[in-house]
Amino acid sequence: MRLKLVSHASFIIECGDLTIWTDPWLRGKAFNDSWSLLPPAEFNPECLDRIDYLWISHEHPDHFHIPTLKSLPEAFKQQVTVLFQENNSDKVFDALRKFGFTKFRSLPHRKLVALSDQTEVYCSQIGNMDSCLGVRHGGQTVLNLNDCEANTTDCVTLRKDLGPIDVVLNQFSIAGYSGEEDRAKHLTANSQSILSNIAENHRDLQAKVTIPMASFIYFSSEDNRYINDYANKPQDVVDKMASEGLPSVVLYCGDSYEVGLPHDSGPALDRFRALYATMDQLPIDRSPIVELTTIQQSFNSKRTHLRKFYPGLVLRWLNPVVVRIPDLDKTVEFSLKDGWLREISAETAPDVTIHSQPLDFVFRWPFGLQTLGVSARFTLHKNGKNWRMHRIICSLDSAELYLKPHLLLSRRNLSWAISRLPGAWNQLRYKMSRMRPKAA
Repeated sequence: MRLKLVSHASFIIECGDLTIWTDPWLRGKAFNDSWSLLPPAEFNPECLDRIDYLWISHEHPDHFHIPTLKSLPEAFKQQVTVLFQENNSDKVFDALRKFGFTKFRSLPHRKLVALSDQTEVYCSQIGNMDSCLGVRHGGQTVLNLNDCEANTTDCVTLRKDLGPIDVVLNQFSIAGYSGEEDRAKHLTANSQSILSNIAENHRDLQAKVTIPMASFIYFSSEDNRYINDYANKPQDVVDKMASEGLPSVVLYCGDSYEVGLPHDSGPALDRFRALYATMDQLPIDRSPIVELTTIQQSFNSKRTHLRKFYPGLVLRWLNPVVVRIPDLDKTVEFSLKDGWLREISAETAPDVTIHSQPLDFVFRWPFGLQTLGVSARFTLHKNGKNWRMHRIICSLDSAELYLKPHLLLSRRNLSWAISRLPGAWNQLRYKMSRMRPKAA
């Protein structure tokens, strides 16, 4: 097999008898205009005629990048078959139909699916919405872990299902922030934890080579640029892996790797060093100001939506939140439980600080609060437990896991939930263990 890095999480996987393109993102920004590609995508449109399958890992906009998907030629949209994880919703395929795509195939959880006589694919859902892709051809296996926060139990399962792993593609840097005020402490720990996870995944999978991917971006808004100071670089992955005696390969956008053959990462690393030396010259955007009346309207729509899909007993878990909006020089308090948002004294200590445009985005879209965390455009000062409860409810809403009984207990939801229960329980325990304070 041959792997070519296009951008960020986008690879072209050539299997000899067919070609798969993953998570296309060719231009523009993502996550409420908060992320930009670094380096830019390297893509030759002439290769579109050779692509048979398009795999979308999950709905986050750096993977399901709507401007890129819309911009692809109509002939390609008619020709290619889109692969996506089988879950409890058709919204991804429904959206792609509106963009002009016509061929779709759902990939069941943890099942090998033959795409041809020589090539099989495998999709496993890990976490709330993420999924990984295994590709087997000619006695070789590539595993695209992408954004999946796979732990040892997950990796044991993947290896049991797939057998020996030749190449692991894995995310290598910070992809959001939970907002703590002590940024240096938490972000340094986050970046180091990601590097440790890459090495652990490699060992647990008994992989032959790890290739870093899905982090070729920079945070490009005025209120999240601070993240760039803590981001891992490809050289950090190489150094970490080498320190533990583990092999890695680094690709620059446009580079290819022949699975199983020696590869010199030196030229790619040199290009990355030159690129990162220009970080202070990269464009940083200032978000537009959104007036409080508009934010109020978006809040009202959010409140109405949640009342439609979630019982009052669940919404009672959500206590009021005090928000400082620095670009409006205002402080507001809102309650999704009781249905009000009001301006209060600027002397009131805030729970969170958020600029007006990302705050409006939180209320405007089901995925707004998730986007806020991934874009890292807020600071959490206090009442973290209440904030996390808001994140949980909004995450369920984004995944269309509605908790009113007649919606929750549908046949499709129950079937999907039962199939995911063992993995979901494992992931829940893993995330809770990571949230517990560590001993000094």
